[in-house]
Amino acid sequence: MTIPSFLLAKLYSKGTLKNTDEGFEFSLKNIIDSTSLSGIGPIGVDGKSYGAESISLVVKDRSWAGAELSALNAAPVPVNVPFRILVRGEKLAPGARKVSVAATSTDIGAFKFDLSDTIG
Repeated sequence: MTIPSFLLAKLYSKGTLKNTDEGFEFSLKNIIDSTSLSGIGPIGVDGKSYGAESISLVVKDRSWAGAELSALNAAPVPVNVPFRILVRGEKLAPGARKVSVAATSTDIGAFKFDLSDTIG
């Protein structure tokens, strides 16, 4: 099953892209159907690419290191539940940013989409 990228872009919770002490983060909300993520990354922004080793996924009160996600260690992502993507690396400069997100779901396989937001 292929999900159109315009629909995947609607997963992004507008206004959640922000810098953290270790890099940056943003939130998504699964509006399509419950699934499990078996892979995350790369995430690209400002010409830089961040692999799974730099990414963490937080759903409810549980966290997964991106490099540890697999078919046997997938992160459940229920429908209508927000979750955060944390990226360790450089903080983002203020202004408009386009972020490219790639991930793998246990039921639909690999997918990719872009989101846009502004850092204050």
